[in-house]
Amino acid sequence: MTKVERGRLAFGKDFLSTRLAKFVIVGGTCGVVQLALLHTLVTSGLEEHVANLIAFAVSVEVNFALSQSFTWRDRWASSLGMGTLLQRLLLFNAAATTTGVVNQGVFALLNLFISYLPAAAGGIFVAAFTNFALNDRIVFRRGNLRRTSADAGT
Repeated sequence: MTKVERGRLAFGKDFLSTRLAKFVIVGGTCGVVQLALLHTLVTSGLEEHVANLIAFAVSVEVNFALSQSFTWRDRWASSLGMGTLLQRLLLFNAAATTTGVVNQGVFALLNLFISYLPAAAGGIFVAAFTNFALNDRIVFRRGNLRRTSADAGT
């Protein structure tokens, strides 16, 4: 069995051709958002580590909106309602806390040796692997399409 065949078994038929491409597009977009905001905050006088945390937090919310509506759109039905959307948002932010620790740790380590922007890019890159796994298997997993009690009235 080839690596491609194993990937399709693990992540679904179109994983390599569509899901991963969408993840890279969204992740790249959010990475640019984070780096641009980080640069703006640092050049405005904010300390680099604090600026990176703020930029990461903003990028997380942009990432959720794009992931929900683009990357994992096929795992959503509008009939699920607001309660399920809020549940996903909470799970996404919990997962982002994990990736945030990775992101900030890599940033802090690299920032000892290189400038803040490449250090932040390194943190984004390393955290991306954890981010994909958590989102695909927990936040936007298949079979999680059920109405919550909060959706009962919608």
